[in-house]
Amino acid sequence: MTTKKPSNKVFPITTFISNLPTNLIPQPSLSSFENGPQSRRLVIVGDIHGMKKSLENLLEKVGFDKAKGDHLILAGDITNKGPDSSGVVDLAIKLGASAVRGNHDNAVLDAAAEVAANGGDFELFKNLAATETMSENTTPPECLEKAGPAANIKLRHGPTSYNTAAQLSAHQIEWLAGLPLILRIQLPEDIPSSLGNNLVVAHAGLVPGVPLEEQDPHAVLHMRSLTRKLGEEDELTPDESFGEEGWAAGWDRWQEKLTSRTTVVFGHDAKRRLQLGKYTIGLDTACLYGHQLSALVISVTDAGIEHQIVQVDCADAPVVPTAPAKEDNKAAVDK
Repeated sequence: MTTKKPSNKVFPITTFISNLPTNLIPQPSLSSFENGPQSRRLVIVGDIHGMKKSLENLLEKVGFDKAKGDHLILAGDITNKGPDSSGVVDLAIKLGASAVRGNHDNAVLDAAAEVAANGGDFELFKNLAATETMSENTTPPECLEKAGPAANIKLRHGPTSYNTAAQLSAHQIEWLAGLPLILRIQLPEDIPSSLGNNLVVAHAGLVPGVPLEEQDPHAVLHMRSLTRKLGEEDELTPDESFGEEGWAAGWDRWQEKLTSRTTVVFGHDAKRRLQLGKYTIGLDTACLYGHQLSALVISVTDAGIEHQIVQVDCADAPVVPTAPAKEDNKAAVDK
């Protein structure tokens, strides 16, 4: 299924919602005795941010084996900030991984398009962005002279996004651009499941009570909490701030009212680390900042659909956390 949505500070969307092909989803099988209960699993990994060594270690710990039917799914923020975004994308493509777009992937895509539309000089844009950051939007005369017409551009990103975009090939950019914002996984019916009736992967979150097709793309990439409109107790608004509680708590409460329940697997919220709600699983465990990289491993056993969390310590050089960006033209796409 393909659903077009308005861009709203989001790089143009090719596919808003994608359904994971049935042949990639673990199914009950009469051959399970031969292959063992761990064959044909889904391995969903949280925010990688270019930390390739950590991803390789996690896949090794999981015992990931594509030949046995294991399928890798990435929950967004595959790229940006870490040391080897290109290597991570290459590995994802090699393994035939599915993925959803994260806000940092979105920033990289937008940065690449911005540079391409203004002459294609990545070094110039990286220098301008770095200078702008250091001088609070004041570019020295010597840089203006070198920049020419580009100096009049109000940059949409910080230097990190331009640097990452410069590292990616045209094929890698194309792969990122084709990722959906939401991945829907139809779990096998009529067998016990520890994940409810349905499974959805979205980078940041979803608003309870809103159909998937009507979710706001910007919120799917950026939200962390929910707010209620004054006088409208049942109307929830996505919020990028942390709030008193994460959006996942509201989602869990809403699911309890339904007969068919949906579990959402997400990333984005490194501050809260691993989140294990009843119908929500948050996998951003701040590997980028030297903590852990996490995976949700889903398999079908004699007991039904089961899942477990597998984690490894960060194996790449961590990034020093920075203060949140100001709410300017770059904040919406880079933070």
